[in-house]
Amino acid sequence: MADVYTPLLGSEAKPQPKGRRASLVCTVENETGLTQHEWRIRKTNYFIALCSSALLGLLIAVVVNETLWYSAVGFETMDTGITTVMKILVFISTTSSFVLLFLYYDALINIQRSQGVELTAGFNFFSLYETRHLWMFIWDFFILLPQPFPLLHFTIGIPDLEHLNEPTVYTSDNMFVALMFLRVTLLPRLVAEIALKGRDMAHVMARMGNIQLDTWFVIRSLFIANFSAILWLIGTLVFSMSYLILLAERPYPHVDQLSNFDSCLWLTIITMTTVGYGDVVVQTRMGRVISTIVACLGVVTVSLIINGVVARMKMDPREQRIVDWIDRSEVRTQLRSAASRTIQTVFRTYRMNKQMLLSGSKPKRLRVHPRIRAELTSFRWAKREATAEIGDPMINMMQQVQFLAERLQRMETMMEEVHANLIPQRRTSAARPPSAQRVPSGGAAAQTEARGR
Repeated sequence: MADVYTPLLGSEAKPQPKGRRASLVCTVENETGLTQHEWRIRKTNYFIALCSSALLGLLIAVVVNETLWYSAVGFETMDTGITTVMKILVFISTTSSFVLLFLYYDALINIQRSQGVELTAGFNFFSLYETRHLWMFIWDFFILLPQPFPLLHFTIGIPDLEHLNEPTVYTSDNMFVALMFLRVTLLPRLVAEIALKGRDMAHVMARMGNIQLDTWFVIRSLFIANFSAILWLIGTLVFSMSYLILLAERPYPHVDQLSNFDSCLWLTIITMTTVGYGDVVVQTRMGRVISTIVACLGVVTVSLIINGVVARMKMDPREQRIVDWIDRSEVRTQLRSAASRTIQTVFRTYRMNKQMLLSGSKPKRLRVHPRIRAELTSFRWAKREATAEIGDPMINMMQQVQFLAERLQRMETMMEEVHANLIPQRRTSAARPPSAQRVPSGGAAAQTEARGR
């Protein structure tokens, strides 16, 4: 079997061996010799390794910062042997993260090439721009840059609003660790990559429906399918912002309440839930900046949680029909009970009046009897509620008839349009000369003549 050139894919499709079913997923190879499926697997593996390396470096940097602080050398900016070794480990993890970052975006570019997109050769600025991954690459590059470098120490003093003569001194390690928390933004994309790993048919269906399977699409779907993953992301965000507040407030000379992580966690939760007791407040400029970011993130987080809970608590049409049927049955039961009580009351009053007539007493009128009036009033209310819940059968029937009439009208309109389009085509075919019509030849002409005889 010869190779078949596919213009849509921009490469030659290799023939499938005999006995193997053709896959619905594109298996066309590009110049690297790998298929689109293999590049997607590599892309996911590269990004998982990238996030693992970057977050591991963040954890080591936090350990370095806490070790320096609690060893009473946080302000002297002096490294010990242990902290120097850990900073070297952070540098190694960051370097490996950069290597994996380039491999990840190279896989993204090759996925586009395997789909038949013509791009600039190689991995460069132009290929990133053509695949619309340039700005994301720049963002990922800059969030991996900050790290506490070995043998690099300096301090920055930021004046306070109340004590201008006593600025808050931040060390280089403190600031670099705070900037390293930008790596937390990789977590939503990590969840999206893991959710889409090995699901090539999802990409095929998305391309057929002109839908982009990005991080936001996966996060929205996880609100309904796997809400625990979203809660895990929100918890990570809360702990990260709490530690950032601790980094901003702990070097303050007059710090009182926010010198430990518990108070910072309490402040973050109260701020993100828009409660704001006011018992714990920040006192530095950087603390106020971080608190403002926490407040904005809290509004977004609360709205996302509410939408997720509503989406998970919402009933599907089948469940809603069952609930409506139960409500209608209960309303009918209440209406029957009210009607039976009214009939029993009227009958008992009638028997009492009959006995009074036989004894020579004056009977009571049924309409003005207080018990009958009360039962009639309750019956009217029950009937009104039943009409509001179930609806008048005649009104429902008229609505259904009107709906069917509208559908028939639309069908007639569509048939008229089809008929109007067919008539010009028939006239055009009838106006063609006999020479333009196709003449059967050979055996077909003999068969046509035999059928005519």
